[in-house]
Order: sequence, then structure tokens, then C-alpha cells
Amino acid sequence: MRQMLKTVIEKVLVVPSIKLARLWPVLPLVALVRLLNGIQMSPRQLHHIMKTITGKSPCRLLVFGVGNDSIFWSLINRGGKTLFLEDNPVWFEKITGRSPGITACLVDYATRRKDWKELLETPARLEFSLPPMVGGQDWDIIVVDAPAGYDDNTPGRMKSIYMASKLVKKSGDVFVHDCNREIEDIYCNNFLGKDNLEREIKARIGNLRHYHFAGN
Repeated sequence: MRQMLKTVIEKVLVVPSIKLARLWPVLPLVALVRLLNGIQMSPRQLHHIMKTITGKSPCRLLVFGVGNDSIFWSLINRGGKTLFLEDNPVWFEKITGRSPGITACLVDYATRRKDWKELLETPARLEFSLPPMVGGQDWDIIVVDAPAGYDDNTPGRMKSIYMASKLVKKSGDVFVHDCNREIEDIYCNNFLGKDNLEREIKARIGNLRHYHFAGN
């Protein structure tokens, strides 16, 4: 009974806490939102991305991956266009069923992490079919937190990092999570560029890098 009451309270507080965080973007409030939603990124990482979004909102926000943070990004980018790309059908159904207000599309990376060296040498193979509502458009902010890349049987983030470099607008920002891992580090350096690195925020659950592209 106590656990059920706790769950109900958390659900009731989720949306109001996110809206309050948008109006009053202080770190303790972001930490509370993270706790209520079960979000993986650290409070400082969330806070940094959030400040970038609110600084450009309403904007065009593209997120590789759906998760417990999806409703957070959608509400923070109030009045803008927020789109999520997910490759795991089970996770896709779970998150979209829980948050029916978000806009998300299923994609297929058709890769395995173990092939990252070969793909790095043939970048044309990193291109892949995107939903019509994604391709051919420049995105103000892109967050790369998918697909899974924790072992050689997972897709790896080679294509999502590469496509982020192609889809971001000239004055845009790209955030990549888990850059403490070798492949994310190498692909970010290769396609997003060390010169564009704005900041790196370290955390136990994975480092976040922020790349900013100066407009022409």
C-alpha cells in the first residue's frame, strides 16, 4: 500500500515539477525531476542540456532514443518541435504508451558495435533511412543517447553520431552521452570535431559532451 501511494504521488508530481523547472531552472529542482522520473543522466547533465534548450525554445529538438526523460524534453521545449528516434520496439511501445503526447518514430540501424572500425573507414555506410519528418531538415539541438552500445552485440552509436553531424544546423548544438566509452569518443572526435567541443560533464553513469557549431 505504501509503495502504491508513493507511485501515485510521483506520477502526480512529474508534469508540474517539469513545468516548474522550466520556469525556475535551478539544479535542486532538476535533481527532483530526475528522481521523480527515474532519469539516468546526472542532474548537472540534465541541467546543462535544459538550459541550452530553454535558451533556444521554441526550437527543433531531435533526440536519438526514448526513455524516462522523453516527457522531460518534450515539456521543456514548449511550443517547439521535439522528435524521438528509437530502434527497440519493446522499449518504444513502453515509453510511448506511458507518454502518449510525445512524437516518436521507430528506426533500424542495422549495425553491430563490433563493426565500428570498418564503418569508420567507409562513412558512406553510416547513412541510413530516416523517417520523412527527420531528413532534409536542420535541427537546432540534437541529443544522442541511443542506440545501445554497451557490448558488441548492440547496434552502437556510430550511425546516430554520424547522422547528428549531418542533421544539426550550422548554429546548432549536439549532445552525446556515454563519451567515456571508446567508440563514442572516437566517433565524436571524427564527425563532430574537437574544435566544436563546448563542454564535457563527467558522471558515474557516463560522460556528456556538448558540441556547438558556429553559424556562418
